Amino acid sequence: MVTLIAGKKGTGKSKQIVKIANEMVTKVDGSAIFIDDDNRAMYDLHHDLRFINLEEFPIDTGEEFLGFICGLISNNYDIQKIFIDGILNCVKIELDQLSGWFKKIEDISTAFSVDFMITLNYESELPEALKKYMS
Repeated sequence: MVTLIAGKKGTGKSKQIVKIANEMVTKVDGSAIFIDDDNRAMYDLHHDLRFINLEEFPIDTGEEFLGFICGLISNNYDIQKIFIDGILNCVKIELDQLSGWFKKIEDISTAFSVDFMITLNYESELPEALKKYMS
C-alpha cells in the first residue's frame, strides 16, 4: 500500500508523518524505516525506527532512489513500512514524472509487501493519478 500526504509547504505534513511513524512502529512485527533529506526529525522518532538521512548517500534522481529502496528491501526481507518525508526534497523528480514514479513505488509495495507513506510538497492541483494514494 502506498499512502500520500500532500499539501502546501508549512501545512504540518512532516509532523504528521513523524506522529504516524511513531504510532505504527510499535504495531509492526518487522522493521520500519524513516527516510528524510536531513536530520531534523531524527530525535523525534521512536528508537525502533531505522532513520536514514538521504543526504549521506550520492542519490540525486528518482530512479537512483528507487534503486536505493530496492537495495534496502533486498538486504532486509523483514521491512514492513517505509516512511519518506518530502520526496521532492530528497530527490529530483520532474513533476510530469511523479505519477510514473509513484506507480513504480506501488509495484515495489505490492511485490514485497512493504507499505509506503510519503509526504509531498505540492503547491498546485495534484495530478489525477496521484489522488488515489491520498490518505
